[in-house]
This record gives sequence, C-alpha cells and structure tokens, in this order.
Amino acid sequence: MSVNVIILNGVSSSGKTTLAKAIQKYSHEIWLHVAMDSFIAMLPDGREFDREWFPMVEVSREGEVLPQMTNGPSGEALLLEMRRLVRGLSETGFNVIVDEVAEADTIADYRGRLGNGCLVVKVDAPLSELERRERERGDRLIGLAREQSERVHNGISYDLEVDTHAQTPDALARLILERIAA
Repeated sequence: MSVNVIILNGVSSSGKTTLAKAIQKYSHEIWLHVAMDSFIAMLPDGREFDREWFPMVEVSREGEVLPQMTNGPSGEALLLEMRRLVRGLSETGFNVIVDEVAEADTIADYRGRLGNGCLVVKVDAPLSELERRERERGDRLIGLAREQSERVHNGISYDLEVDTHAQTPDALARLILERIAA
C-alpha cells in the first residue's frame, strides 16, 4: 500500500500548518489538509474550552504554572470522528495531510486505522523558537508550547523527524514528498 496520509504531529507553534501548506504547494498530487484546529474551531467562539470539549487546566512544572489543553468527553468524541474522517478519505483514495497535536495513544489509533498507508512525521523546533513564535503570533496561549513539548512526543516512534527552525518549510515539504515517493 502506498502512503496517502501524512500525519504532521507537533506542539503548538511548531510549524505544522505552514508545512502542510508547503506540501500542498510542491506536490504534483492534490492533498487535503485536515487540521485539529479546524475541528476545534467548529465550536462556537468561547465554548471550545468548556468542560465537555477542550478544558484548559493549569499544571505546575519546575515551579512554573503552565496551561494545558485537555480533552473533555465531547472533545474526545470529536477528535475520534476526525480520525474516522481521515480513514474514510484515505479509503476513498484521497491524499490527506493531518495537522495534529497527538500523544502516543492517538498516533497508535491512526496507525491502526491506516496501516502502512501513513507516514508519521515529528514536527519540532527548539523550545526557544517555539516560545518566540508563540509570543509573536499573538493568538496562542503563552506557555502552551512549553507544556506540550514535555509530553506530546513521549512514546511515539516516528517515521521521520523534521526541525522547522533548521530548514525552511519548502525544503521540508520536498523532503517529505521524496520520502513518500521512495
């Protein structure tokens, strides 16, 4: 089975969306971009952080209080439907780029649903760069990248790892496309 799903997994501000757009730009094929943020944005403004959906909690790490986004029951159900949608699109023959902040159990679920038809890519950058991007974007919760960087990638075996600070999105997109063509 050839790869028709690319899962870009990384913390907030790691460059997943920019990389997904670059893959779309450089591929000779059409790739649909399915983003976790788009699913969360389906909720009415201000309701996404409700207890049922994606509540924010504060966690203490090394004397610092950081925000942590969690999945309430409805949020978990919504993200499960996102994974089902990705599988359905893949089975129908669509190429899909998934833009996700996923822990090991979610990546395992994707692999179980997609088998060898997916390439799981760790999208990362140095923490100082993630925090700089977070501050400059102005639409990110400060501290989220730091909190996620300490747990998101734990226990995940990636097919490919990229550093969005060391290389341009264009170069990384070409690298990923070369990898799935091989």
